Amino acid sequence: MLVFHGAPGGYDQAILLGSHLAEDGFQIVAPSRPGYLRTPLATGPMPEQQADAMAALIDTMGIPSVAVLASSAGSSRGHSVCHSASRKVWAFVPISAVTAKFDADAKPQPGRLVLNGFRDDLGAWLCLEVAEKDPRRMLSRMLEAENSGTAVERESVATYVVNDSDQLEWFRSLIGTFVPLSAREAGVRNDLDQIRALSDFPFERIITPTFVVHGTADKCVPIAEAQAVAARIPGAILYPVAGAGHLVELGPWGSEVQKKIAEFLRQHSGGQSQR
Repeated sequence: MLVFHGAPGGYDQAILLGSHLAEDGFQIVAPSRPGYLRTPLATGPMPEQQADAMAALIDTMGIPSVAVLASSAGSSRGHSVCHSASRKVWAFVPISAVTAKFDADAKPQPGRLVLNGFRDDLGAWLCLEVAEKDPRRMLSRMLEAENSGTAVERESVATYVVNDSDQLEWFRSLIGTFVPLSAREAGVRNDLDQIRALSDFPFERIITPTFVVHGTADKCVPIAEAQAVAARIPGAILYPVAGAGHLVELGPWGSEVQKKIAEFLRQHSGGQSQR
């Protein structure tokens, strides 16, 4: 399973995003995308270049084919690798995918929210400390930014997460993939630039079995965009997660989301990427 992390992120976030699949027997390839941690931005700032770099990576590792899981700002790289290297990809799962250009300064977007909210490494570490000591405070702040539900609905999600040990650990681990911010900032800023310039992608040419996962209350990328993309990819299945925001993994639906993704992958894997 090749995982494209979101913004901000890195190999640590890719590992986190694929962790439930690793527990289910899939082997995870979790690189830092260009501009994140020790992968230089010069490796490829454009989505197509990043897709080519990742295809070269799996070739170098001697992996004949992979499934691709791509989250948020990393999704355009996933779409690109499915298009340009379709024979290497046997299944594709975009989660909360950013698929159309928008003004990343005016519209909520996780990368911009983190840059504005954390400011610098010290701010990022302080936010991580808050997530450890007062997780509900940090969680409520993030839900307000990424979930379009009512205040009561968001507080219900927050209550569920802080009272579920697995969900709380996942959330704290997610915040940990934002720090140190300085080692990820080049990648975040590049992702924001790429989002502003996204052109219409030839989704109709994706022949890979695709499972589109998207929250109905996603404040960053409206569910209508996921519906439109799923309708354009031949045979794609849309899984709308009722009540979920951009972070579909967080909330009472989290375990069901993980279960549905694993079921889809097992259906198409033929055992080829499992131990």
